[in-house]
Amino acid sequence: MLFNSVNQHCLKSIVRLAETHTIEAAEDIFDERGMKLWAKGKPVPADLQEKLLRRKLAKPLEATLAVEGAVGFPDVIDACRTHLEQNPLFGRLVDRNALGLLNGLRTIPLPQPLRLLLTSAHASGSRSYHHSLSTMLVCAGIASRLGAGELDAQHLLMAALLHDLGEMYINPDYLQGSRRLQPHEWKHVASHPRVGQLLIQELTTLPAAVGLCVAHHHERCDGSGYPNQLERSKHHKLGGWLAVADSVGAILSRGDCGAPLRAALALRIVPEEFDRDAVAAVTQGLRKNDDRFDGQEDCSCFDRIAATCGQLEVAIERARSLQAAPDPVVRQTSAFALAQLQNLIKSLRATGAIEAGALGKDAFEPELVAEVCLIVKEVDWRMRNLARNLHLRAEAKAENDPLTLLAPLIEALDGHPDPVVPANAG
Repeated sequence: MLFNSVNQHCLKSIVRLAETHTIEAAEDIFDERGMKLWAKGKPVPADLQEKLLRRKLAKPLEATLAVEGAVGFPDVIDACRTHLEQNPLFGRLVDRNALGLLNGLRTIPLPQPLRLLLTSAHASGSRSYHHSLSTMLVCAGIASRLGAGELDAQHLLMAALLHDLGEMYINPDYLQGSRRLQPHEWKHVASHPRVGQLLIQELTTLPAAVGLCVAHHHERCDGSGYPNQLERSKHHKLGGWLAVADSVGAILSRGDCGAPLRAALALRIVPEEFDRDAVAAVTQGLRKNDDRFDGQEDCSCFDRIAATCGQLEVAIERARSLQAAPDPVVRQTSAFALAQLQNLIKSLRATGAIEAGALGKDAFEPELVAEVCLIVKEVDWRMRNLARNLHLRAEAKAENDPLTLLAPLIEALDGHPDPVVPANAG
């Protein structure tokens, strides 16, 4: 069982929570040899941290601690309503029926280990907790518009609340938005959907569908997601809806008037990337004829259109050159990359970004310039994401060292040299 070894990052979060909340052992805590480490009813102090980190436990720590005033579904639903009031953009998606689906969770008990982790995330002001509220609101809107049954809606909303809990087990240095991760570092962040699924699977009796949704919330229908690059046929249907809500919730949370247009563009820039039914539900719900970008968009990307196209061409040439490699893993991985890159080129052409770049931004209204800049940003992001996923694919193969052959392609996609790090490093 994964959680019998105490995770230092999660434990630090729990110890911080103990500074403001009463946390007690809900039962005696034993190590795997049967030695009692802590007695039932005793509060958890900071000096227990080292003792726990040195031992494997008979039962996961998260399942043996109880926090006073722990977050439950009623608190979450009330927080969602407050979030909705503070950001009217979510109101375009959340109708009366969607609110009814949210309220349907009020009487459902939330497993104690998850209450502990959610309370810790909430008390620390975690970005992921507030993002989960945004994601729940969008999921409620999708479920309402697509006519989901009550049980499916419950599973989807539970997964939306829990989808990023796996981040609590990752070194926070890798989660800082200001830090640009190199492809070999990305594996730490990419693990969080699987960790979240295991949390649900090993520490609760929640339905397997909830864990599968969490596991798939960063997968994409065209196979470009992570951690496993699963294609559409292997996705849980609700996981595809959650993937859309995860992306849209993050954009709408910014609250500016250009957010609905940015969300719609992000969902449709690459055809078949997201679940088409969920995309249609969201884009139709968000659409208003008088929507405009807010005029504050960063238009520096317009000047980088030629550089982005050049970067794509270099990457395509490197991917093609690898089609003759003797290693089948390299051939398969480069073929996957080539298909993704050709889709990105098609997107730039279909949206008119390439032609706009040739004419220059002075030839266009600010509104169109802002739109083209967002398109280029989305393509740049997908190239970086592809670099990370190629590294994940190659690193998973221990034979023939495919990472060495793929390194030039990964470098071209990431935009700067990336050292080849052995799979067993760190």
